Amino acid sequence: MAVLMACSSTKKDISQAPRSDDLLELLTGFGESLSKRNFTKAVDYMVPEEKALMMEGGSVPAEKQKMLLALRLSTLIRHPAIRVQDGHIAGIYSVLPNLRQGEANPVAISDSAAPADVDVLASQSKGPMGTDPAAAAPSEEETASTATAANPNDPQLKSAVNKFFAAVNRKNWSSALALMNDSERKFLLDDKGRLKESSKQRLAQIDQKNRDALTLQDGKLTGVTLLLPSD
Repeated sequence: MAVLMACSSTKKDISQAPRSDDLLELLTGFGESLSKRNFTKAVDYMVPEEKALMMEGGSVPAEKQKMLLALRLSTLIRHPAIRVQDGHIAGIYSVLPNLRQGEANPVAISDSAAPADVDVLASQSKGPMGTDPAAAAPSEEETASTATAANPNDPQLKSAVNKFFAAVNRKNWSSALALMNDSERKFLLDDKGRLKESSKQRLAQIDQKNRDALTLQDGKLTGVTLLLPSD
């Protein structure tokens, strides 16, 4: 009986996302779940009302799986609509990309969190990822916090970013990992603390264009996992 209960608990943990007040930590786990195609766990990072909109019959349907995979995770950390709410990520449902060109956006959220029809061209004239800048504008406090955390002209940040990508291009994984924040580095390591082969492949294919997604935290780079490909 004890063995059965332990197995049941383990299976539950596989699909249950941890709660946190740290947006970067939540987005990293969200992206990691998507890279493993664990869509049930990925949507578990979302606030309950948005998770409910993603689920059908206890699972995430194929069409919404494609929408999740089409998200550019590097933009979510900067997006004003994305925030932490009661330990979960709020706002992801409102920024899911529309994969059916010429049709109404099936994933635009109204004030009541219910789907609303939105013209595709109209959504393109709005802010990043089709959200209304006025409705999703960050507060003065949030704006000040973002500006402080991410200064693209910071010489220390520029140096760390350049060193990181130089190490990646040389496949000097140990140097690249040493420049990363501990909380993100652990997602690339196996149970023995060694870099996984799949992580090496993902690092080799990292998006080197969106460098503005990277910031410094305690002298280490954060946001690296948001630039990694899903595959």
